Amino acid sequence: MRSHPLREQIIAEVHARPFQKLQAPLGMRHIAVVYDGAPLKEIQQSVLRLGDMLGLKETTGKSRFWQAENADLALRFEAHHEFYTLTLTALNTQELPQLPDEWLACVPGSFLCGAEILFRTHQANADEDAWLNRHFGDYQVNSSMVMSGVGQMWTDFYPREDSGMVRVLVEDRGLQLQQAGRLLQRICEIETYRHVALLALPLANEVVPVINQLEAELVDLSTRVALEEPSVLLHQLMNLAERLEALSAKTSNRFSAADAYFALVNKRIGELRETRIEGRQTVEQFMDRRLDPATRTCRTAGLRIEQLSRRLARTTQLVRSQVDLSVEQQNRDMLSSLSKRAGEQLRLQAKLESFSIIVVTYYAFDLIDRTLRNLVENEEHRHLMEAGLSLSVPFIALMLWLYIRRLLRGVGED
Repeated sequence: MRSHPLREQIIAEVHARPFQKLQAPLGMRHIAVVYDGAPLKEIQQSVLRLGDMLGLKETTGKSRFWQAENADLALRFEAHHEFYTLTLTALNTQELPQLPDEWLACVPGSFLCGAEILFRTHQANADEDAWLNRHFGDYQVNSSMVMSGVGQMWTDFYPREDSGMVRVLVEDRGLQLQQAGRLLQRICEIETYRHVALLALPLANEVVPVINQLEAELVDLSTRVALEEPSVLLHQLMNLAERLEALSAKTSNRFSAADAYFALVNKRIGELRETRIEGRQTVEQFMDRRLDPATRTCRTAGLRIEQLSRRLARTTQLVRSQVDLSVEQQNRDMLSSLSKRAGEQLRLQAKLESFSIIVVTYYAFDLIDRTLRNLVENEEHRHLMEAGLSLSVPFIALMLWLYIRRLLRGVGED
């Protein structure tokens, strides 16, 4: 038995992005960057250069995942389908790590979003309000107990003016090392996936007026199906179908990706296992109120395009049915005309056949006359028979006419 050629690749994918073992205190800076056409190799070289600048030693090196660390810092790189993420962690301190300005100036891609996470151990006598005011000011803070009560988080989901990143405070109330790593990574993924999912919202807002216009045109064409020439309607429907297909090609990938990312956001929120704190809004409640309308807008836009495509197909089929009925009517009229002409030709032929009675009578008379001349030697008897034959000409003609009339009777009826 031989090993499947993709077995190693599948196993590597399952274990491609392991959770970090983290403990408080620490500061984490996480950014998501859209490729913007930059090749993956160039991005990998940039990340390696960042690791060298920070004096990090590589611990995991793969094509789409890379990790390096030293005693004070840890850097994590993950490549996704249309973006990549970098997570820089300052260990054993609540100070946020800084990415070098000279590296940021030449990093490939476009900055999309980021999160700044401060992780501390629970302090019974700590002034929570002072800590929150220092980081969030007057913004409304969302908070909940997470991981079944062994952690707590606070955030306002509002980008800070100095960094453009969302600040998240997390407190350890009994988290294990891997549990803390999963929690912080899920917080980073929620922030990343919700922004990538919302890339579809501007596109949805842009195409909604176009969808409205196409729907109005289709309604107008549908009301004219029974009134106008089908060939004209088919031409207009084909033009409408071409525009709709172009719109579908422009939006289908983005809307499909948005739907998948929205699902990931909901899944990661569920994995937080939140418990509500009285007077505070949970992450799930915040997303339901703020993210759900955007989700519905994108899904509705994609659904309307699919429904419009099906309605257009039904209208086109209706017009084609009318064209088919018109063609069948023309074929039936043509066949009826051909049948009528054939009938007329047969009737004319039947009438012309009656004139053949004279010819047949003549040949029959001549044949009998020649026979009598050859068989009867007595001239007197032959003259008598010829006289009788002459008198029988009308009877011969009558018999032939009756015989031909009988033959042609069925043809006339057909």
